[in-house]
Amino acid sequence: MAFAAALGLRVAHRVVTRPGAAGLMEALGSLDDADVVNLRTPVDPGMRRVLLGGSDAVLANSGHEPFGLVGLETMGVGGVACTGSTGEDYAVPGQNALVLETNDPREFLGLFVELRSEPGKERALRREGRATAARYLWRRVLAGNLLPRLRALSGLAWRPPEPSTQVA
Repeated sequence: MAFAAALGLRVAHRVVTRPGAAGLMEALGSLDDADVVNLRTPVDPGMRRVLLGGSDAVLANSGHEPFGLVGLETMGVGGVACTGSTGEDYAVPGQNALVLETNDPREFLGLFVELRSEPGKERALRREGRATAARYLWRRVLAGNLLPRLRALSGLAWRPPEPSTQVA
C-alpha cells in the first residue's frame, strides 16, 4: 500500500462491518476518488460474488494463486478471469478467459483493451466462462475424477453412480 501511495495512487482502507454484498456496498459507498482499495476484512462468499463478477477483470494467475479456484470462481459469477498459461487447464485464451504468457503488464493491457473494444466478444467470453465453471462444480469433479481414482487405488471395481445420484 505504501508503494502504491508513493507512486501517486490514492489508497483507501476499508473495514466491512456487515456480511454479504450489502456490507461490502456500505463500506465502498464513499470511494469516489480512490485508485486502490485495501479491504481489511475477510471477504465472504457474498462479497466475493460482487467483487469477482463486477470487476473489469480479475487476476487469477497461477503465479499468485496456484490452484485455479479464483479463476473458476470468477468465471462462475460471470466475471473476466485473467490467468497465467500454466496450471489453469480450463482457461482457453480469448474464449473463456484472458490468458497471459508473460509477466509484462503490456500483454494484459493489449488483451484487455481488445476485449473491451468489442462488447459482443466480452459478453461471449463471460458467457463461456460461466459454462466452463459449471463443468468444474465440486460434485462433478468428485464423481467424475476423484471417486473413480480412489476406487481404483483401493482395488475396487469402479461402477457409475446410481441414476438418482448421477450429475447431469
